Amino acid sequence: MKSIISLLVAALLVPSLALAQNIKKGDTAIVPGWEWVDVVNSERQGETCGIKIGGTVMVVGIDGSRLLVHYAALDHLVSAPSCPSGVFFFTTKVNFSKMTAEYNRIRAAQQSEQDFLTEQLIKY
Repeated sequence: MKSIISLLVAALLVPSLALAQNIKKGDTAIVPGWEWVDVVNSERQGETCGIKIGGTVMVVGIDGSRLLVHYAALDHLVSAPSCPSGVFFFTTKVNFSKMTAEYNRIRAAQQSEQDFLTEQLIKY
């Protein structure tokens, strides 16, 4: 049983790790959902705030398996506890490599649900 679980974990991690190895400065990803981050900007260091779905992050530094990223909020009207554009924080290569694909999966599911509901309302 343990060997089956090990094989499943390896099958799930290997593609993510392969993608994570190709990350370079300037790469961008779309934030798939709300996530608390620890701000590292010198003027805001020690604060936490939340990045929101649809915002973007860009790699500005690489330190082993960690990435320093710059966040750009989707909208300009940001209120606490949401992060404003310009926040820097660390994330992992694996987390970064999964962001855009997860965002696309969530948006496709939302669109499918909306299409279904629209169709049902039209029939009604």
